[in-house]
Amino acid sequence: MSKMKVASILFLFSTFVLKFSSMIRDLVIAGLFGDSYQADAYLAAMTIPNAFVLFLLTGMKDAFLPSYYKFNAIGRGEEHLTNIVKGTFWITLGVSILGVLLSGPIIRLFYPNFGEFEHGFAIATATAALYFASLCMVGVNAVYEGYFDAKKKFSFSVFSQTSVVLMTILFAVLFHEQLGIIAIPVGYFVGTIVSLLLKVIYRTPKKFLNWQQKLDIGEVSDFYHIFWPVGLTIAVGQINLMVNTFFAADLGEGVVSNLNYAFRLVNIPQAIFGVTIATIAFPIIAEAHNKKNPALFKRGLEKGYLYLLVFLTPMLAGMWYLMHELVGTVYERGAFSASATSLTTSYAVLYIGSAFFYSIQAVTAKGFYTLEKGHYMMRIGLFSIILNILSNWIFSQFYGAQGIALSASIVALLYCAITFSTLYKEVGGFDVRYLLRNTAQIVLGVAVMMAYLYGFDVMVPGSEDWHRIIRLVVLGISGAIVYFAVMLLFRNEFVKEMLAKGGTPSSR
Repeated sequence: MSKMKVASILFLFSTFVLKFSSMIRDLVIAGLFGDSYQADAYLAAMTIPNAFVLFLLTGMKDAFLPSYYKFNAIGRGEEHLTNIVKGTFWITLGVSILGVLLSGPIIRLFYPNFGEFEHGFAIATATAALYFASLCMVGVNAVYEGYFDAKKKFSFSVFSQTSVVLMTILFAVLFHEQLGIIAIPVGYFVGTIVSLLLKVIYRTPKKFLNWQQKLDIGEVSDFYHIFWPVGLTIAVGQINLMVNTFFAADLGEGVVSNLNYAFRLVNIPQAIFGVTIATIAFPIIAEAHNKKNPALFKRGLEKGYLYLLVFLTPMLAGMWYLMHELVGTVYERGAFSASATSLTTSYAVLYIGSAFFYSIQAVTAKGFYTLEKGHYMMRIGLFSIILNILSNWIFSQFYGAQGIALSASIVALLYCAITFSTLYKEVGGFDVRYLLRNTAQIVLGVAVMMAYLYGFDVMVPGSEDWHRIIRLVVLGISGAIVYFAVMLLFRNEFVKEMLAKGGTPSSR
């Protein structure tokens, strides 16, 4: 088995662990605080600094990887790493201090309704301040995670992120009685420190970076000239989520929380398959571009799209069919009631399109970043933010909270269509026949799976009344078997590759 295939499998497994731990964090929050105003205040407040977190965490990795390859090719990889780490530290330190000082005014400006609750402003302000205070560690962590991705050590990068989530869960469970919901952002702050210490230990303090090296401000400036449009583009999704939260906060207690729970649940397949496949494809297409091999570059993107569709499409379709059971199984306990399950389910089914189209966009984005044309993505992203504001205003007026979830999917569809068509023109087109042939196989496989799920409920009386977990297990596993059986009948190359014992990719 090839080293790349082993790294990919380890990365996929570690991503599963990360998303499983993230799901546990969300269900802990739901179980302890439900859809109360405390949960609303925390979830709404953290979306603002979290836009900066994603700007750094994901954007930095996407910008640093091709930059590192370029400097490493001339023997300056470690020197470049040191420059970007030091430069990022000072930049994020300044943003952290400014964010902490402005947290109170920001919360009062964007969420005036929290003043209706006794501790609403206090919870939201403390949450925002703690997340802003974490940015300094997040920035340095992000550079090293980009470095580990460049070295194809994907699993360690994800493991360090998992440590942040686990620390958040630990603090929520141990200190919620003493600190209330503030225990969660405190745990996140501590987790970012732990994640940074893991990287120091892994590389040893001496090798962590060249402490004596003088900071090359020009090199850092050149890097950030490339990075900031990439980071801003990556943060578009979080900015749009923040816009959604602004509108949701005006719709009453519990709306922000239930929309968030729905989004987080539906986002799991996107994070597992969309982000994972895009991340694995990134070094391949980056190296192809660096070697001036456009055919391999386009083939890497095409396979990235198709691998994504093979796994993501049936999972989202199955989630749509079993959404009520899934929401109830994940969240319904403690402070999270049956009525909250119904509301969250109604939002989650409308978020399905958002997860699907943003996953495709994640692969498209890697193509632009490799070509160092992230400014295209930035322009389209800024347009999507304006579109999202208008769409939220219109749909929330007519459909309330459901309109906000529907708006997210519509905006994602348009964003995905514009970015894909732009990249298509930029690279001179893809192998359309190859893409359509494989996509048709996937669509037929999903159609047969959905027909089976519907037929199962018709042919097995009372199956809809089974216990949620039993129903999820039986229909989930059997549905997946039906789907992959159909794909094998079509001799789909991606399913065959996945099942093959060797690591050699199939030829086209």
